[in-house]
Parts: sequence; C-alpha cells; structure tokens
Amino acid sequence: MNIRDTHTALYTPIYDNFMLGTFSELTQQCNEFFVPVDDNTKDYLVDDISGTGTWDETNEAEAGETEDPVLGYPKTYTPLKYTKTIQVSYEAQDDDEYALLKRDTEAQQMGRGARDRVERLTSSVMNGGFAATTNSPDGQYLWDSDHPKNRDETGTTYSNLLSGAFSHDNLELAETQITNNFYDMKGIPISVTGQIVLGYPPALRGAVKRVLNERALERPGTANRDINRFVGAGTVYDYKPVEWTYLNSTFGGSNTAWYMICKNLGYGKIIWRQRPSYKSWTDDNLEVYNFKGRMRLAAGADNWRMGFASTGT
Repeated sequence: MNIRDTHTALYTPIYDNFMLGTFSELTQQCNEFFVPVDDNTKDYLVDDISGTGTWDETNEAEAGETEDPVLGYPKTYTPLKYTKTIQVSYEAQDDDEYALLKRDTEAQQMGRGARDRVERLTSSVMNGGFAATTNSPDGQYLWDSDHPKNRDETGTTYSNLLSGAFSHDNLELAETQITNNFYDMKGIPISVTGQIVLGYPPALRGAVKRVLNERALERPGTANRDINRFVGAGTVYDYKPVEWTYLNSTFGGSNTAWYMICKNLGYGKIIWRQRPSYKSWTDDNLEVYNFKGRMRLAAGADNWRMGFASTGT
C-alpha cells in the first residue's frame, strides 16, 4: 500500500538511476581536458618540485656537483558543495498534480542540471584563463606570455599565449611556439607525447574540420594548391579535436578562442570529494516530500603547462 511513510521509497533507487543516467547521457567534454581525481581530504594540495636538471660531467675520483631541486608554486583545491532540491506537498500528491509517472522527468532534469554545473565549472577555468578570472599558481594569467621559469629564476619566462584566429598557418606557428616554450622548471624541454586535445567552440567547427580533415590535402583558403601538412605524414602532433559548447560566448567564453591542451601531463584537474548522489526524505511537520541531489567538487589548473591557448584574435 502506498502510504506517506513509504511513499518516498518509490523514488529511490529508481529515480537515483534516472538522475545519474541523465548526468552521463551526454559525453561530459570536461573530461577531455581535465583529469578527474577522487579525494577524501578537505583540501587537495598540489605542489611541483623540479627534477635535477641535466647531468654534469664529473672527473675521476670527484663527487661532482650537488643539485638543489626547486619548489614549484602550490595550488590548493577546496571542493565546494552544489545541490538542487525538489519539494512536493502532501496536498499535491493527494490531488495527483505530480503523478508518479511524471517523477522520472524531474529526476532526469536534476541530473542534467548537475552535469551542466560541472561543465560550467570546468570550462570557466579555460574561458577565464585570458584574464584574472583564472590565474596560474605562479601569479600570471593561466594563458600568458611571461610565466617564470621557476621561483628562483624569474628573469627567464615562457609563453603559452598563442595568437591569431584558428587556421592552418596559425596552428603551424603554435607548434613552433610550443617547441620554443615548453620547458620544465630546470629548463629541460618537455616532450609532447600522446594526443594534444584541440579544444574549440562550435563557431570554429568549420575551420577545424577544414584543417584537420583527412581529405583536406590542400591548405584551406589558398589558391596555389599548397599542401596541408596537418594530414598524413606531415602531422607532427597527434591532435584530438574536441568541440565544447561551454567554450562559446554564451557561457562566458569566446566564439574565436582555441586551445591546445596536454591532458596527459595531468595539470588540469577535477577534484571530486563527493560524486553526484540523490536522496529523498519525508518532512511530516511541513508535510512535504523532499528529493535532493548533492555533489562536492573543485576544478582548476595547477600549472600553466596544462597547455596553450589563443583568444582567436
């Protein structure tokens, strides 16, 4: 018998599955750029320490030079709580305003809202990297032209701020800039292995497709039938193009900005303290049924070496 004390049991775990199903019904593009980390501490602290630098030539019977590692710039992730609650009065249920058959719709919408929050939170890290909205732990903008080599050698700087609209030529220039600026804290070149995630908003779909399409043997926009070196044997890096709606201007991003993210280095993170969950309970005093979704997470970049980016202008 469906009485008030047992009514909410009908909503879980069935509706928990509805909520989690819509949370993951679409591919969460943030996972293409950020590494998810499950952690049970209050604060998640990240701090780099340099390697030993290149080895020194040492004479026979000599101990050689002693190297002092250099500390990086610490980054603390503090997960915040995000929730959404639905309440249904006893009277609404009595009058069948919200029939049980309609409850799955509200649970599904709750899951979509959770996914939206995660996508907005992570995309804001990249969207805000051209201004003070998102700073690198070294105190510079995440995408900037003067990141210090390390805290002891601030006179040597590197740039991960690309320039120009997305195009064949500017992608070629970007590769050169990566080669000239991708160094660790001791000045040793960082080898780009694995895929570079090429992130872009929907407005750049055509431009990206024209440059990276395997059939685009000629460079787009040229009249002399120049070779497109980003297909076939001419490709230097393995690009994974990822279109992300949350990078466009509607969500605080830009319709022209584009990103080259080295996800395999792990410098962009989503710290999960509590994955999305769905609970329900009855409040006999207020005479309402409560249905609540809850999650705790933080997102950010703990090193500018997360990647390179251009405003597209």
